[in-house]
Amino acid sequence: MFPLTFLSSVGITCGLQGSHTMAMKACCGLACLLLVLAVAEAEVSSTKVPTWAVKHEFGCVPSGPVDDAQCDVEAVEKANSQQLHSILSELVNTTYFRLLQINLEGKCKFWTKAVSEAKCNSSATGEAAAGAGEEVEGVKPKGKKQCDLDLSGGGKVGEKKIGFNAPPPVKCWSVQGGLFGGFMPPITNLVDKTISNDEKKLLDGESKVCDDPALPEYWLDICHKIPTNSTEYVNLQLNPERWTGYNGSHVWNAIYDENCFDKLGSLHEMCYEERVLYRMLSGMHASINIHISEQYYPPVKGKRDKWEPNLDRFMNHYGANPERLKNLHFAFVVLLRALRKAAPYLYNFPFSVGEIAEDKRTSLLVQRLLDSHLLASCSHVFEAFDEQIMFKSDGEESEVQKSLKSQFKGVFHNISEVMDCISCQKCKLHGKLQLLGLGTALKILLIPEQLISTSLSRPELVALFNTLHKFSHAIIAVPRLTTKFYEHQLLYKGDVLDEKVMNQPAPPAQVPSPPSPPAPAPARSGAPTRSSTVSSIPPQESYNLLDLALSAVASQARKGAIDSRTEDAVIDRLLVKDESLLLLAKHYASFNSQRFLEHAARYSKEAALMGSEVRAAVSDAVDAIVIGGGLAGLSAALTLLDRGGSVVVLEKQGHLGGNSAWASSGVNAVDVNDTKSGDSVELFTQDVVKAAGRGDNPLIPVLTEGSVDSLAWLRYRLKEHLNLDLVGQMGGHSKPRTHRPSSGLAGSAIIFAIQKQLEKYLEDGSGRFRLMKWTSATKLITEEDGAAVVGVEYEVVGGKEEKGSKGKLYSRNVIIATGGYASDYTNTSLLKQYRPDLLKYATTNNKGTTGDGHKLAMAIKAKTVDLNDVQVHPTGFHNPADPHNKVKTLCAEILRGEGGILLDRTGKRFADELGTRDYVTGRMLEVDGENLKFALVVNGKGAIKAKKHIELYTRKELLVKFDTLEQLAAWSFWEGKVNQEMLQQTMKKYDEDGAKGIDEWGKKYFHNLPFSGGGPYYAGIVTPVIHYCMGGIAINAHGAVLREDGSVVRGLYAAGEVIGGLHGKNRLGGNALSECVVFGRLLGQSLPIANTEEEEQASLQETKGALPPSPSPASKTISQEELAKHQTKDSCWVSIEGKVYDFTDFLDEHPAGAEAILKYGGKDGTEIFKAIHTDEMLADFQPIGVLAA
Repeated sequence: MFPLTFLSSVGITCGLQGSHTMAMKACCGLACLLLVLAVAEAEVSSTKVPTWAVKHEFGCVPSGPVDDAQCDVEAVEKANSQQLHSILSELVNTTYFRLLQINLEGKCKFWTKAVSEAKCNSSATGEAAAGAGEEVEGVKPKGKKQCDLDLSGGGKVGEKKIGFNAPPPVKCWSVQGGLFGGFMPPITNLVDKTISNDEKKLLDGESKVCDDPALPEYWLDICHKIPTNSTEYVNLQLNPERWTGYNGSHVWNAIYDENCFDKLGSLHEMCYEERVLYRMLSGMHASINIHISEQYYPPVKGKRDKWEPNLDRFMNHYGANPERLKNLHFAFVVLLRALRKAAPYLYNFPFSVGEIAEDKRTSLLVQRLLDSHLLASCSHVFEAFDEQIMFKSDGEESEVQKSLKSQFKGVFHNISEVMDCISCQKCKLHGKLQLLGLGTALKILLIPEQLISTSLSRPELVALFNTLHKFSHAIIAVPRLTTKFYEHQLLYKGDVLDEKVMNQPAPPAQVPSPPSPPAPAPARSGAPTRSSTVSSIPPQESYNLLDLALSAVASQARKGAIDSRTEDAVIDRLLVKDESLLLLAKHYASFNSQRFLEHAARYSKEAALMGSEVRAAVSDAVDAIVIGGGLAGLSAALTLLDRGGSVVVLEKQGHLGGNSAWASSGVNAVDVNDTKSGDSVELFTQDVVKAAGRGDNPLIPVLTEGSVDSLAWLRYRLKEHLNLDLVGQMGGHSKPRTHRPSSGLAGSAIIFAIQKQLEKYLEDGSGRFRLMKWTSATKLITEEDGAAVVGVEYEVVGGKEEKGSKGKLYSRNVIIATGGYASDYTNTSLLKQYRPDLLKYATTNNKGTTGDGHKLAMAIKAKTVDLNDVQVHPTGFHNPADPHNKVKTLCAEILRGEGGILLDRTGKRFADELGTRDYVTGRMLEVDGENLKFALVVNGKGAIKAKKHIELYTRKELLVKFDTLEQLAAWSFWEGKVNQEMLQQTMKKYDEDGAKGIDEWGKKYFHNLPFSGGGPYYAGIVTPVIHYCMGGIAINAHGAVLREDGSVVRGLYAAGEVIGGLHGKNRLGGNALSECVVFGRLLGQSLPIANTEEEEQASLQETKGALPPSPSPASKTISQEELAKHQTKDSCWVSIEGKVYDFTDFLDEHPAGAEAILKYGGKDGTEIFKAIHTDEMLADFQPIGVLAA
């Protein structure tokens, strides 16, 4: 067997040999190193670097990739500074998140033990060691300096360490002997436990212990050793994290004695799980040190009126070792990933303290934070850490994997218990708070999604968000402290700087020193010719700054973050040594190259990207122009408006909704709060990938993961008019995840609900929303060089007044959401160009689906993909009364999802009805490729489940009701080839297969059996129809339109059916509406808006009440004879539930066409209306009278 050594405290394996080494490698050192890093007050001891010898432009701030994460430091800092930090700062000041329930009275388990002999031969170095000799400015101690950090327990191997018999005294500020000149210092050690009456709230939430690593509940108790069972709350705002004078060296020395340091290898030798925990705790330690450095010197009467930083301490820790700070960025993205995973649960969580306004404010802030992952600047960092790599096994979990899990949790528990050995109450508070925050994040990441909603307590949520804020603030503080340090040095040590730094050769690895500075390059034509005398900057420093600035420009250019004209303009000014740009480089380029470029581009007039005429127009433009009024476009518009943006929507038809309004089956989404379904994002992703048949695709996770938040958005944002209370399973899906309302059809219900919210913006007087119906976009306006889209040319194509008029609109962002091209049978159609073989089929698309958006994008050389991938849906209704109509009504897939079966003309099944659309269509072609007409039969139980659809199709005479099997056998469709016995045999076999859970076609899901138990039955004739275009405009995962070379067309975005590449060769049913909501909201959340200060105010718009109720109907009584006179396009009246409505002006705006209303002109349309719509859809129409009895 393997030689083993065990750590006495937690039983961590210290040595492994043989085949298991790979899995368990280096984890023996986990406890010893991580426990040290977890101690909040341990000081960092590094080689003393003269503070004036560290140059700002060389390495004082971390940069480059964050190890063990898929992002770089710059991306993290951009997301944090532009979005996350401001929201988190507000959040932790809310009542809910500033009150923490945590037990600070735990007893240290280690002081009662005898000091064991040192087992290991390792020195205490790096971040775990304590600094010495720091004296507080303005304080003159007598004798032994009480303000110094005590290093008596530190030092090297062999020195006597503090024993376990008793803890050393707490060493904080002394007030004896007038050390503060008679001014009483702040008491920083004790925790201020002041809680107002309104802030008191009881909490219950103890975790159950789970010892079996094979169970999904194993990680639920990872925070078990950080008890939150206190009866008191701590107000975190009254207890900020700052220097206390406490010496925590005895804590980490005790940890050192209890664990084997000498068994620990380098970071690269550690196993992945060990590195994750190491980096998280190292990041926590860095955050603590930064907070202490930032608030180090307390107020002193006559000298300081506020806490001030210790810049030398900060620079001694990190000035020469900025790589240590990368673990802070790593820990931050791990917490963001946990937040992202828990978002569906947290989005509508009641963060309640009993005050309505405060609760609402807290919830809105949380939702803003959770929605930040959709912003272009933030999306990547929320996904930069992949928890699925942890404890990953190829097959069944081995004993080694289980042991690794046990060790990992054991180490975390050990660290948690060591927190009780910190005798400074305030230090213990912040140590426990952050460790609880890390533990909560690990719990979320390591448990199944369905357990999240029942596994988080209030203290854990408070700790998670506060820890996230602490890390966020620390990241913000690094460049601030660095800049203050150099300002301080320039002010007080200028002479030394010149002598010690600026005149010494630059480091060869970073800035090569040439024999002499290069001569300025001749300016390009049109480049700035301003004199660039820089006599105030020494020549060598000027060259170093030039090199630094050019490096920043090159870095951003490599990332594609700047265009060639901006690059040229900035470089031109740099090469003539523009002093202003060199100063910008000095203060920005080293730690934030993107911000440097933004400032430099704005400063350089020649960096203007557009002609003066266009630039002037765009300066006053709206935030976004949305081309297309379907679900994708409206989702984007509403989301932008909710953020405070301004939007114009162009819709070429007289009504909103497009094909989305015709979609009837539902919207696919993973409901993580439904623990019974067994569904997950992973399963959804697998289903989509399998159906697409094209392997991995970066757009698929955007859809499947985004579906979770989108479902929450539909339920919350549109709850005033939408209730997705039913769920079904459609073809190609392994779980039921297609959500729909019981009161109407999914597409029209969602469109109606969004439209009602948009109407509020039309009526609020702000002018931020403009809706232009009957308006077609004819051309995209681009910059002079075609690098970016800045607007749209349009033409009015309908209506009664302005038809034929043209105009231009300018915008910072243009969104194409025009749908597909499956209804264009003209000679210039994309359908004819790419799939002429399909022109023989009818379509389910409305007449506006003609590929307009594709053609707009192609005209400016945008890339398209998979235009030959056009989906043929297997079940469009064949109406015997109108057999040659090219537009057919879709037979919703939900009918098959609720158990409907497909039969050929001989009464036999021929396919798995829940197979993918291409599969079912293929089977139809094999069975009867000439006639392509089949029977869809739904039994009584299935009809109840799909009640709205059954009623609609029956009213339209597309389905026929048969009370008995005998009547069904006599149906004319069979042409006399089928009798009752044959149908009985088919249905009996189907029931038998259902009982077994498999049939000859591979069908596994048999809903609403039995089928052979008798009527009623509903049957209709179905045929394959052109339904959906999988091909379209190429986009990246952020929705930006791409060129052929993969670069982004700036200012141009796309969402909905118009995009290509997402669905591969086959789209799953229900994914059309999902795609529209997910990608529409993605753009709505991420596109920059000018009015950012109004975002929070705009977010309150979401909660405004419904529009005022319509006035009571007119009292006029209309006779049946009078009603019957109004049945033409010139005058169309319809009676609904006893009220008469004049729909004349609405005929051309009706999504289903004028004919659908004219059919009931002069008559009662109650039944057909109720079969399709909800009563709310009449809110926009004032009845002209009541129908006489």
